[in-house]
Amino acid sequence: MAIESVNALISAQKAPGSGLQVALHPLPILEISDYITRSYQRGYRGAIVGALIGQQNGREITIEHSFTCKSQKNDQGLYELDEAWFLARLEQVRLVHKVPLLDLVGWYALVPKTGPTALHLPIHRQIVAQNESAILLGFHIDDLLKPAAGDPLPITIYESNMEAADENENVVTSAQSGEGEDKEMKDPDEPAAGPTTKMVLKFRELPYTTETGEAEMIAMQFIREGGANAYTVVDDINEKRILEQFEKKIAVDGDGKGKRRAVTSPEESSKSDQQPAAAVASKDANLTKPESEYMSALQAKFNAIKMMKSRVDLVVAYLEKLPPDFVEGQQTAAEAAEFAKVSDGKFTVPSNNILRQIQALVTNIELATPAQQATLEREILQETNDVNLISLIADLVSSVSDVREVGKKFAVVESARNQKARNNVASAQFDLADYGGVGSGRGAAVELL
Repeated sequence: MAIESVNALISAQKAPGSGLQVALHPLPILEISDYITRSYQRGYRGAIVGALIGQQNGREITIEHSFTCKSQKNDQGLYELDEAWFLARLEQVRLVHKVPLLDLVGWYALVPKTGPTALHLPIHRQIVAQNESAILLGFHIDDLLKPAAGDPLPITIYESNMEAADENENVVTSAQSGEGEDKEMKDPDEPAAGPTTKMVLKFRELPYTTETGEAEMIAMQFIREGGANAYTVVDDINEKRILEQFEKKIAVDGDGKGKRRAVTSPEESSKSDQQPAAAVASKDANLTKPESEYMSALQAKFNAIKMMKSRVDLVVAYLEKLPPDFVEGQQTAAEAAEFAKVSDGKFTVPSNNILRQIQALVTNIELATPAQQATLEREILQETNDVNLISLIADLVSSVSDVREVGKKFAVVESARNQKARNNVASAQFDLADYGGVGSGRGAAVELL
């Protein structure tokens, strides 16, 4: 029988009264997974480590964000953080996450299933220098290389404490025994009183829960369904046409200035002349980036509604194909199952588990309707009336403005009409005065004769 290896850094003490509660959000998990994937794809040989950002209120810790850290080897050949780079980046993160205030709560690294090793101690000491109660999130890469259905997250969270070393415990490396331990300060002139207790660093596993905010739920929903479904909607023919049209339309000029112009080879032009314009052109190729994103969002919603409809149709079809006697309560589940098996697929085999789930689903639908429906309807009516009132006031203001404009125009026209009438009267008076002067001259000439 093989003897299982015991990790000297894992605490053997059972401390149920620790009371430390950890809430893990999905964004750090996504960041860690992306970092590991990119590192393996690029052949990265350094340490895969990063900092965990969150809140700590007493014995409650939340892990909400994370960022990768730059590492380097020390004189002993062990990896540790670049102190200057890490402090500068941590200060930047603190400035960004001011409201709500987020700070360093721990760090993450690749950890075997047996627990942390001496390779993790140098970085852990640097993190503990910034936060004494820092935690370690161990990501088990072995669980990813050999996945199994139903496995939990390949994550274990550890807290560190200084504990008294066991006398029978064999400490293998100096990193585990000499470094990271608290030594008692004594007067050099004082004689040795007896054996002292050696304190060593130990890790203890912590239970954790997963929490998701509203913004994170939207992001996770888009990652899980939106992007993939929006991409699969575009069929291969349209996608090839878009790519072909993009290659035909875009090219780089030979002047090296990065300008782009539309070019077409003679072969492509002959092919385009033979094919109709409607077959070559694609509507999707003319969409801008915001329009494409909007179309992707609409397509994701359409796919979600379509999936929900298919699930509802499946439930309805299952209920419709149940044996009639079982629905009326004249048969038990076992009798209905035997009857359905000999019906050659005409009826479905009833399952109490499935029926309970359907009943729970139907019951939970009523939870979407609030208990105070009348109060909600009254508030909705008030909001509707307020919107309609604002719309009527806006129409009234617009009408008053139009009336003022009409009044101004009418005043201008009336003023011009009065001015024209006054000018006509003055001209007529002037003509009469001229005619009177000529007549008196003629009379004087007659008298002279």
